[in-house]
Amino acid sequence: MTKKFGKLNIFNRKNKKNDTPEVPAFKVPTFKQYLQECHFVDAGKQLIIREDRLFALKQEGIGSKMKLVEEEEDSEARLAKDYEDLLELVMRKLENSLDLQSAEEQEVLKEAVQAVLQEEEQDMRWEGFQEKERPPWRPRRCKQNHEALIERLVQRRMEEAQLDPSIEIHSSMQQSITCKAIQLKEDLLKVVTWVHSCYPEQENVCQFYATLYHRIFSAKLREIAEYTLCDEDCILLLQWVKQDYPNILNATKIKEVVDHTKLDPLLPEDMITPLEQQFLTSEKREVSTCLHKILDREETAWKDGELPQLIDQVDCCPQAIDVIQCFHRHVEYAQKMLGDETKARSITCQMSSFLKDYETFHAKVIKSKQTNTEAVLMVNLSCLIQYRDYITKNAHLFPEDVKTDCLSLLTTMTESTQRYFTSNMHKELKELYRKVGSNEWLKDSQGVCEELLAKLERHIQKFNDLDKMCCQELLGEMHKEFLAEYVRKMMKKKIKLSDKVQQQRAASELCLNSERIHTCLTAAGSNRDWLKDILPKLAELLKLQDPDSIKLQLVDLMSVYPDLSERHISAWLRLKGNLSSLDRKMILESVTCSQDQIEDKQDPFQFSRSFFSIVRIK
Repeated sequence: MTKKFGKLNIFNRKNKKNDTPEVPAFKVPTFKQYLQECHFVDAGKQLIIREDRLFALKQEGIGSKMKLVEEEEDSEARLAKDYEDLLELVMRKLENSLDLQSAEEQEVLKEAVQAVLQEEEQDMRWEGFQEKERPPWRPRRCKQNHEALIERLVQRRMEEAQLDPSIEIHSSMQQSITCKAIQLKEDLLKVVTWVHSCYPEQENVCQFYATLYHRIFSAKLREIAEYTLCDEDCILLLQWVKQDYPNILNATKIKEVVDHTKLDPLLPEDMITPLEQQFLTSEKREVSTCLHKILDREETAWKDGELPQLIDQVDCCPQAIDVIQCFHRHVEYAQKMLGDETKARSITCQMSSFLKDYETFHAKVIKSKQTNTEAVLMVNLSCLIQYRDYITKNAHLFPEDVKTDCLSLLTTMTESTQRYFTSNMHKELKELYRKVGSNEWLKDSQGVCEELLAKLERHIQKFNDLDKMCCQELLGEMHKEFLAEYVRKMMKKKIKLSDKVQQQRAASELCLNSERIHTCLTAAGSNRDWLKDILPKLAELLKLQDPDSIKLQLVDLMSVYPDLSERHISAWLRLKGNLSSLDRKMILESVTCSQDQIEDKQDPFQFSRSFFSIVRIK
């Protein structure tokens, strides 16, 4: 249905004498004067009034009367020309939006924006009219033309972007990306600083510009991603996608007015995934190369008979520092690059691979008879403990299977190193061990113990320079091994304590020996405090004379040391010369039954101390 234009009040003005307003004291500027002063809104209002008057006459059906048309100040053609002049100048000012340098220029842009919006409103007023009833230039679609102009402007600026000659970038791909990214950032900051305030808030002009720049930048990156890239270019491209470009959008001024979540991804997932895979493959190769260079360096130094370097007066091979720093640096870099800890985990398999090769080197050192073997093993033991500590504290970096594999390898190597040192300890103390549990020990147990400990102290002095944690673990293991050999020698059946007096005296001597051994080894660095109770608990079995009391003591002992076997119990009870074979047999049968019950009731998560399993008796 045809809409009657006359319903709009602005088109129903009557030129009655008494309706004529008083003429102001000043003369209203002409259309051309408004244009010259860049008062685009007022100029546009004048044209709208003329448009309203001209087409109101046509609507009332008198447009065919030549005399009335001639009386009109404006013809259709003249009005159309004025509109063209206005909008040409408005669009020219809009085209200079990103070149503003003063508040005056900012005001001109604001006028141009308001003129566009004013024209958009006038277009809406003509909606619903037939084509013949409205001006031939309606709708003008100024807002649409404005957006197209800005899009062309952005496109041109991005295409013409040049890199500052002072910035040295050798990769042509990187140059292409960098110059566009710099242009993008600079222009968005101009939009925020100069352009934003020229538009009504609801227009969200910053988001509009950001979307245009984002679209063009994204198209460039997609074009590059379609090629087969070398590792360096792949990493550079990924860095722009994952780090550098997000950093631009998160710049303080920009992030306040641009919602980056409304922007499409720079690259689609099917382009990102191959780049990430190539990056991870490159990083794995880098980590592997770095770690094996360190290992080769250590193996060469060992073969050449070099002694490990000292750092801060503590035996600590630079290997541990270098390995951990190299590994952690690459894992952190991958996390930062990919923004995903789970994806970065795939690099950690290189630690497992390195430790397997390290185990091969480690075995060679242990089997060798070079003069620097012991020194190298002491330093390497410290390294192994540092690796274990790093993996344990950073368990979140490792997939469960890789972490388990690494810790297993480290445990195996640590134990083999400790066995090397405890074996040497046993060899050095072998002759003195023979006196334990002998008649000489019965006569002077304190003398035998002091002689043993004096030689042991001389033996372990070489470990004084180990770092604290390494020293605690090694001395703790030596403490345990020393005490196990002491107990084993007591069970060798070399003596029999024939009566209560002898048994109580031997029990007292054992307690004194235990205290002296514990004091000596904890002072040296052992942290195995729980070992101090073993000899006193065994001594209690010697003091007890009643079979039932002995049974209760054994049950208590087995609850604390589940690896205490029937063979151990039998060997220890044989020290009691006044215990009949029948009583011994009855005690063994009883405690064997009790041991089964203890094992059934024992909490699998409860901490238990393994000691007697290393006390090997025939």
